[in-house]
Amino acid sequence: MSDFPPGGTAIYRQMIFCSSHEPKFCPFRASSLTPSCAALSACRLLVVQKQNVFLSKFIAQSALFIKKITSCSFGSSLRPIAKFDNSVNRDSNCPTLELLEKENHFGIKSHNVVKLPERLKEAVDKILGSCQDGNLIKNSEILNHHLIFKKPPLTQSKLKEIEVSCTERVSATHLFPDTSFISVDDEKKLSNSLNNKIRRNINQTAYKWKPVVYNESMSMAYLVARLAPDFASLYKIFCEIRSRDPDFQPQNLFDFGSGVGTALWSAKSCWGVKKFKEVFCVDSSVDMNNLALALIQGGVWPNQQGEHRAMEEDSTEGSSTLKGLYFRQFMPASPAVKYDLVVCAHTLLELPSAELRLQMALSLWRKSQGYLVFVEHGSRAAYEVIVEIRDFLLSLSDGSKEANLQGHVFSPCPHEARCPRLADTTPCNFEAKYESLVKKQQVLKERFSYVVLKKGSRSETEPRWPRVVRPVLTRSRHTICRLCTNEGKLEEIVVTRSKHSKENNTIARKTKWGDLLPVQLSRPEAQLDHSPDDKENVKLS
Repeated sequence: MSDFPPGGTAIYRQMIFCSSHEPKFCPFRASSLTPSCAALSACRLLVVQKQNVFLSKFIAQSALFIKKITSCSFGSSLRPIAKFDNSVNRDSNCPTLELLEKENHFGIKSHNVVKLPERLKEAVDKILGSCQDGNLIKNSEILNHHLIFKKPPLTQSKLKEIEVSCTERVSATHLFPDTSFISVDDEKKLSNSLNNKIRRNINQTAYKWKPVVYNESMSMAYLVARLAPDFASLYKIFCEIRSRDPDFQPQNLFDFGSGVGTALWSAKSCWGVKKFKEVFCVDSSVDMNNLALALIQGGVWPNQQGEHRAMEEDSTEGSSTLKGLYFRQFMPASPAVKYDLVVCAHTLLELPSAELRLQMALSLWRKSQGYLVFVEHGSRAAYEVIVEIRDFLLSLSDGSKEANLQGHVFSPCPHEARCPRLADTTPCNFEAKYESLVKKQQVLKERFSYVVLKKGSRSETEPRWPRVVRPVLTRSRHTICRLCTNEGKLEEIVVTRSKHSKENNTIARKTKWGDLLPVQLSRPEAQLDHSPDDKENVKLS
């Protein structure tokens, strides 16, 4: 071994001997080479393998990028024709265009900073003032980071895919020695080493899901971290329901995964304090329920008597704040009682399996007689869970003869087709501005994904305008809007003064991310007149 280059002995012992199975990456038999040539060949082989791994990653990333840009219908020759809908006059005493210029049509949301109600602020200040936890702010930041990037638990099929992928990846970079040149003990050691590498790779790749246990300290951390952003996202969703459906006046509310009661506060801020005659909150954490009740009672923690009264099913006594308000740790078994508004906010990712998520979604859909709202963070994982629930309930609506399961998507989708964002790398999410609970007067942004389902069929009188799914790009002479249409496609339109008038260009400029744009889209005749062969030629060109 003296004629080996530096380090050649180790390379010879660990790498050079090829397997008797003749691996594809090794077209020669190392045993037929001289030791020095074998060592050098092993070095070259290792370099080539690393280059191949890098090249394969580069090709995969390039293919993903090409797929992304080719899947988007944002080319100038493929843009649809946009005709603005000026038939949205909801006040006979005021011209339509004036309404549009004032942003009064129901397609536009309020994009102001969402502030917590003063009564809620006072209760929060009182509770935080009595808190003795010196690490509350730090714990809230850690919890917030965990919740934002949380993913659902892996299914068995997905876990199996990860195991196969990791095994192939590790095996591709592992040189298998010829067992005829090593002892049984060394062969066993090499096998164990390979298995350990595969196991470590799986542990590094597979997501380790675990539920959050909300005790008293974690509930307080959740209050600091999530009260303001969750309130802002729910308030924006509820305000759109109120704007587009002014006849809807909810009398009762069912909140699954109620947490600190954010849905109750945002719903009352939207429709009024005295609108709700019954509010049913379900959360598995007793400490979270107590904190929610303390916020409702102005920052006063419930004593044993008050807590029992709030938990008691037939309770109608006590202060006016507690009338019709019920807290439970478990879902009611009977679906007989229906609710006008059912909410499941930031809870789906806490459920341990996809089967349980779908089962819970069906139970909530049966309990709704008006609107069903699902909200999660704006991450890709949370968005995919929202789409999973959406598609599941829509499939039940289409395939079931049960009248109670019939419904449609109210928002954000203007369609019931497959979500076009699934073929993209970015999620369908939206923004809400809110004031920080810790740093006063600091405005932050919350991204969230959601779906609102409504019982019954879609109204034929309400226009199905496309929704703006990304920030509007305003330029000096034109405005670019990226839309999700009623055909279930992502489209891009360019609005100019010369083509669409000054008023309509103003409407497009005032439209924000998440609004409905009052336009009717159609394809140019040049695209519609192509024969199948011509269409193929257009794609190839």
